[in-house]
Amino acid sequence: MLRIGQVESSATADGKYTDGSVAGGIAATRLRAAAFNAIQEELANIVESAGMTLDPDDVTQVLAALKNQFLSRVNPFADIKADGSAAVAAALSNLGLGGGLTGVIGQARNLAMSLATAGTTATWTADELITETALGGTQYRNNSLSLTVNLAIVGAGGVDVAGTVPTNGFMAIYAISGPGKTTSALGWNATSSKAPETYSGTAMPAGYTASALISVWRIANGQFVPGYQLARKIYIPKVAVLTLTANVASYTALSVSGIIPLNAKTMGGCANVNPSTSASNNYFFVSGSASEIGAQFSGTNNSGVMTPFADIPLITPQTLYYIMVSTGTMTTSYIYATEYEI
Repeated sequence: MLRIGQVESSATADGKYTDGSVAGGIAATRLRAAAFNAIQEELANIVESAGMTLDPDDVTQVLAALKNQFLSRVNPFADIKADGSAAVAAALSNLGLGGGLTGVIGQARNLAMSLATAGTTATWTADELITETALGGTQYRNNSLSLTVNLAIVGAGGVDVAGTVPTNGFMAIYAISGPGKTTSALGWNATSSKAPETYSGTAMPAGYTASALISVWRIANGQFVPGYQLARKIYIPKVAVLTLTANVASYTALSVSGIIPLNAKTMGGCANVNPSTSASNNYFFVSGSASEIGAQFSGTNNSGVMTPFADIPLITPQTLYYIMVSTGTMTTSYIYATEYEI
């Protein structure tokens, strides 16, 4: 930018135009191309810097360009919202607000999955679910979700890396999202490692930047086992995790790693003490530790006992503690798993 005084000596001492004075012998300021070009280029640069093409028939371009450069004071931040989800995410990140402090990663409304028979495809649904770029990072609110995972494909809607579906084990399921991307799902082998709350593998599909763990599902013979999920709790057909033919009178650790994943915080099931002769006492205890943290128990006189238990804390991952006793002659007795919560 320049003042006329920088290119024309007939300007005033402070660089401005003057009409001059005949009586006073003061000449009027001469018009110079350099001054007009400076004004023209300043205005043209405003328009072009906004990504617009100069249009001689449009006398509103400078105003439109300025509106594009500055936030609206009439309806604050509405212009950022109108620019799309990527602009919103960038603005929140720049302000250090993550996803606007709207909730925690993985928080969902009406998250569910139902699978009646074993298969390689399963679909999770939710009315709303929060994903994040990292713990404490930029958040995305995803709504009206139907997220299908096909174990036979690689990428969004499948598994992250070919050949990683276990024959028998567990798959972590992540909801994944990103600017301009349709929310999808991604499977990750969680058989030997606890799945983190955000996807930490090296094969996030292109364009997806945020994720949230929504499930860890058992795999048998390369397929999802039947079950039902509601929120973070997974219900499964009863599976024996212990078969017993002799009394165990003190707390004993029981590994449930074949049925319950590392991510499980609690588990439930039922226990059956089955004597072949009458007994004065039949009872069992299940607990989260040998010191009876979260212990539940049941017992009867002179007959067997089969009672459910629920929400036993898995203080040591994939480990349940139990006592099972019959003062008669014990025949085959069981502990079954029927549910877990991640």
